[in-house]
Amino acid sequence: MFILDEIHLDVAKAIAEKNRKKKSCDHCYDRGWIGVSEQNLLVLCPKCVDREKAIEEWKEYVSEHKELKEHFSELFEEKKVESEQENPLKQKEFERTKNHPANPHNFVPGQRRSGHQKKIG
Repeated sequence: MFILDEIHLDVAKAIAEKNRKKKSCDHCYDRGWIGVSEQNLLVLCPKCVDREKAIEEWKEYVSEHKELKEHFSELFEEKKVESEQENPLKQKEFERTKNHPANPHNFVPGQRRSGHQKKIG
């Protein structure tokens, strides 16, 4: 299993701290990161860190180091975006949904009973 070296972890912490949006955060205690995973990877704070900018800086750092580039290769893969013109037979999400609500109301008009009255019937 891949474990990130402490040198690279310190750089990741600096990147997280640099890309914070708020001055104070109770979620991460003003660090920019919540904790460290089993692989010694940094877990960014979702409330105060601009994740897109931090990931872009991390990509630049990883591209400079060959030993990291092989482990973080999925960052550099571009995802194929499927447009509607490529597959016109594919139904849209809203066309597959039902027109009626999933949980219909069970209201039946009639005499209203209040309290603990005994039902006569």
